[in-house]
Amino acid sequence: MTATRKPGIYFLCILFGLFPAYITSLAQSKDLDPEKSAAALSKNDRSSYDSLASFQIKLQAVDSLQAFQFLDQLAEKGKSKGDHFQALFNCLKASVIYVRSYYDFQRVGKTPGNIDWIRQQMMKLYASAIDIAYRSEDEMLTANVSYNYGSVCISFGEIGLAVMYSKNGIDLFEKISYPVEPQQYQYLAELLYRVREYNESIRYGKKAVTAWQASPNEIKPFTVSSMNTVALGYHRQQFYDSALMFYNQALELAQRIKDTVWSGIVSGNMGQLFYAQGKYDTAYTLLKKDYNASRAKGLFDNAGHSLQWAARTNLALGNKAAALAEVREAFQLLIQWPDANYLRNTYYTATQIFREMGNYDSAFYYNNLWSRINDSLEKVVATSSLAISKAKLTDETSRYNIQNLNKEKRSQLLLRNIIIASIVILSLVIVLAVNRQRLNEKLKTEKAEQEKLRMEQEKLMMEQEVASAKDQLKMFTENIIEKTNLIEKLESQIKGKEATTEQYVIMTELSQQTILTEEDWNKFKTLFEKIYPGFFINLKEKFPDITLAEQRMAALTRLQLTPKQMASMLGISVDSVHKTRQRLRQRLRINPESSLEEIMINI
Repeated sequence: MTATRKPGIYFLCILFGLFPAYITSLAQSKDLDPEKSAAALSKNDRSSYDSLASFQIKLQAVDSLQAFQFLDQLAEKGKSKGDHFQALFNCLKASVIYVRSYYDFQRVGKTPGNIDWIRQQMMKLYASAIDIAYRSEDEMLTANVSYNYGSVCISFGEIGLAVMYSKNGIDLFEKISYPVEPQQYQYLAELLYRVREYNESIRYGKKAVTAWQASPNEIKPFTVSSMNTVALGYHRQQFYDSALMFYNQALELAQRIKDTVWSGIVSGNMGQLFYAQGKYDTAYTLLKKDYNASRAKGLFDNAGHSLQWAARTNLALGNKAAALAEVREAFQLLIQWPDANYLRNTYYTATQIFREMGNYDSAFYYNNLWSRINDSLEKVVATSSLAISKAKLTDETSRYNIQNLNKEKRSQLLLRNIIIASIVILSLVIVLAVNRQRLNEKLKTEKAEQEKLRMEQEKLMMEQEVASAKDQLKMFTENIIEKTNLIEKLESQIKGKEATTEQYVIMTELSQQTILTEEDWNKFKTLFEKIYPGFFINLKEKFPDITLAEQRMAALTRLQLTPKQMASMLGISVDSVHKTRQRLRQRLRINPESSLEEIMINI
């Protein structure tokens, strides 16, 4: 007995949000605004995936015309929203196509006339969404698109794609710590069981059990189903103790919630386990319990399957007639609700019964039926395994190509950024160089202006010093002349008379003041050089042996003083002045016709 039959339909309902009551509660929803919806699907965070699930449910609640009109408007509003929006939009559109075709097909059993076109459209939408997700290298987007893809692939027979993409999605959810719903774990566990990946089925089945038990919205029949799937995984690998442990847990929960269907299913699976262990009496009781519960609920496929196992158990107990009666009833039940796997097992049981009864023609007939259907089912399993491998290879190739494409794009982007950065740096260097040059020129100009200003200030100061020196020298000279004139006046007044003591003292003091002392000479020389800079240096260079007295006479001559004034200033007689001037003329080798004053001016 497989994991579920009718419960599997209920499971698909919750997986895709298709409970009629839930749909009815949303049937009056009016908040399908294309503008807001496009913005919601464009957000690169978890809220966009919640929005996707919400829109999927809302679009199930409106008629087909409204649904596809909304999708057209949404596509128009989302043109500029980018790859993230486009990937989720493709998933949304594919889910609407699924609801309007495959779900109705599962519900009424009528194959749509355009089934191939529908399948192609869905595959095209999901393939595009997967490529976009891979190209984006966004693990959350890739996980959501992958799981959406895998969850509907099973509807159109693509078991390999369903297993691979569902597993990829859930593994990525776990990697990025994105919450995985318990029904998602359960769906994957049942898919893996179908393709006989028992260890993986057990692993995800246990996660489903834990997730359902931790969920505030636990659906206990689904917890039972998940426990049953784990038990089946152990059962098929002949780990009977582990299988029995999970069967007992499932049966205990089913009985506690008074779910007779699941109590029967789990009991039937336990009956198969006890049959394998040769405990036929216990096995028969459990199998009949499953048969009675399933038939009472109208689950004729489960009832027929349990009954053929009961027939097989009766055969083992030696009750051939009872076994034949039960297998014939099992065929009648399976006619009402066919299931290929259950028919295969029933053909096998019938073959064994007729062989034990010696009816080899009938045994041969049922063996042929068993062989044909077994080959077909095994081919499906093998094809599914091959499809998984092929899908993995295709997926890895796609990822590799997209990664290479992204790597190339990143390289081009890096090169472009390097070029841009180089241009920016070069521009900055040029700007800095130009600014530096301008700054240097500015500093040079400012320095030149400052130097010019300094020179002008120095020139002005020199002019002021020269003017001041002229004034001081003039005052000095005038003071000497005034003193000289005063002495002459006194001499004139006392001429022929005997000078008084007071007059003598005054004359002596004035005479002493007219004598040019060393200090007076230095002061005079300083003032003189400010007015006539370089005079004494030039004089000394031209006439190295010139005496100090001759230098003084040359300076006074340059001032164009009279001999009498010179005599007063030097404290000597006028005759001494003439003699000193004569020696100066000889020192300078001046012709008698030449003017000593002009010579002094030109020095």
